[in-house]
Amino acid sequence: MNRLGVLVDLSHTSDATAIEALKVSKAPVIWSHSSARTVHDVPRNVPDEILRLVGEGEGQRDAVVMVNFAPFFVAGPGEANVQTVADHVEHIAKVAGKKHVGLGSDYDGIIDVPEGLEDVSKYPVLVAELYKRGWNRYELVGLTGGNLLRIFEGAEKVARELQAAGQEPAYDLYDKRKDIPH
Repeated sequence: MNRLGVLVDLSHTSDATAIEALKVSKAPVIWSHSSARTVHDVPRNVPDEILRLVGEGEGQRDAVVMVNFAPFFVAGPGEANVQTVADHVEHIAKVAGKKHVGLGSDYDGIIDVPEGLEDVSKYPVLVAELYKRGWNRYELVGLTGGNLLRIFEGAEKVARELQAAGQEPAYDLYDKRKDIPH
């Protein structure tokens, strides 16, 4: 995937798979629609142990965790609102850094929405909430798209480098698949 410039999306992976992907990927990765497990304990949300592997230091991989707005992922029943979504954004920023958080909403995959974030026209309400909490305009530009653009650029750069180095595609086959000849 790195060789082709395909983004590795870890939103539907287990914790063990996410850890392995962070170790082996040469390119930045994303969680396209996940939130912070410490804020709301749902297996699909990202635990702090993994958030600490995100960054640009030794043993870390550049990544963006894009916060899911699905009420089930951000709060208990009837409690999801702009503030609880902002709590997830802030927690991910606190652990991984503000350069490593984005908005993944999942509007195309959810039926219910947090109060005050009924659709994308309400994004300014979330941005205003984070501004009130001390986020500056540059950090908010990153949150609302700039961070993800950095990840795209990083994935494209790695792809060019691997292709220029003559990196061949991996042809590994899963030996448990009986439908593919070995």
